[in-house]
Amino acid sequence: MIRKNDAGQALVFAAVGLVVLMGFAGLGIDMGMLRYQKRLQQTAADAGALAGASNLAFPASGGITTGAKNASAGNGFTDGTNNVTVTVNNPPTSGPHNGNANYVEVLVTAVQPTYFMKILGINSQTLTARAVATNLSGGAGSGCLFALGHTSTAIDFTGNASLTGPQCGIVSDGGMSATGNISISAASIGVSGSYSHSGNVTVTPAPVAGTPAAGDPLAYLTPPSAGGCLANPNLSGSGTKTLNPGNYCTGISVTGNYTINFNPGVYILGGGFSPTGNVTLSGTGVTFYVTSGSITWTGNTTYNFSAPTSGSLSGILFWQAAGDTNAATFTGNSSSTLEGALYFPSAQITTTGNSASALYTIFVAQSFSWTGNSSLTLNANYGGLANGSPIKNATLVE
Repeated sequence: MIRKNDAGQALVFAAVGLVVLMGFAGLGIDMGMLRYQKRLQQTAADAGALAGASNLAFPASGGITTGAKNASAGNGFTDGTNNVTVTVNNPPTSGPHNGNANYVEVLVTAVQPTYFMKILGINSQTLTARAVATNLSGGAGSGCLFALGHTSTAIDFTGNASLTGPQCGIVSDGGMSATGNISISAASIGVSGSYSHSGNVTVTPAPVAGTPAAGDPLAYLTPPSAGGCLANPNLSGSGTKTLNPGNYCTGISVTGNYTINFNPGVYILGGGFSPTGNVTLSGTGVTFYVTSGSITWTGNTTYNFSAPTSGSLSGILFWQAAGDTNAATFTGNSSSTLEGALYFPSAQITTTGNSASALYTIFVAQSFSWTGNSSLTLNANYGGLANGSPIKNATLVE
């Protein structure tokens, strides 16, 4: 009888021990899953804080919150869906930067289900990831015009030129020159070389000479892949045409009185794009990548383009391949808009005429020339971009 009782007790102990071991194994699996989800939430919080900080120039417009929540959603955590709450605080409400309006705090909270822990009556866990970021310029004045050349006239204003960018920083890796009846207003102006001027010139604030060269702020971009060649439209005469994204190996040629609508996507141009005549161009969510030739718009060309708001080319409107030194010319009128970044790392951009202001416009080129009766307004409202400004001048601090 004693042996039978001992055997029964051993069986009970073994069963209890097995349950305990399975409980610990299940707890370990659940904890591992929760740690994994927390890392995903942290990535979304980091992206949100960086996007919000990129919009510190517009605290009253909602750009900080919109940009932060769009970035979080782009990383899998959308505010108000699937038990997710994204909270954006400017200034932060906790931590060492509490109350400082130059910082953005993002908290991504999500209710995550458990699996084995349900045996213990624990069906879910609430996890919160937190991140804080700031714009390196301390809010307003983030750069949106960069001259990469090291010449004395990397930025050159002549004639009756006007540039207004109250939220835009101007950066020249070379010098800056203004001659004629010139009016320039920006958040900040820094030049690595010298600043010279003559005539009726008003520049606010005064350029700071001898600043360190900034380098190429869009050098991180990866060129789009080119597919098979599409036929050159070679449009002439008059009419309306809709073009689709693709690889136009010999470029796009337009002559006459044409209206061209560009469907969203990436247009790769092997021979540039130089319309001639009374041409109207428009497209939303487009990127033009020029592999050779250049963008040269002169005459009575009206253009209204906006860049993609998400994806790897978010905010990139025109991009000319590095090494292509063909100059670009944009001659617009009061109804023309360019919403996005114009990136010509090896070439000069020349602007003439007047353009309507867009939500944001960024120039990055080897050099710039504003000539004639040229009037341009640069805004910097990146609230509609999933990841904020493509100029990544925001940094995480917490």
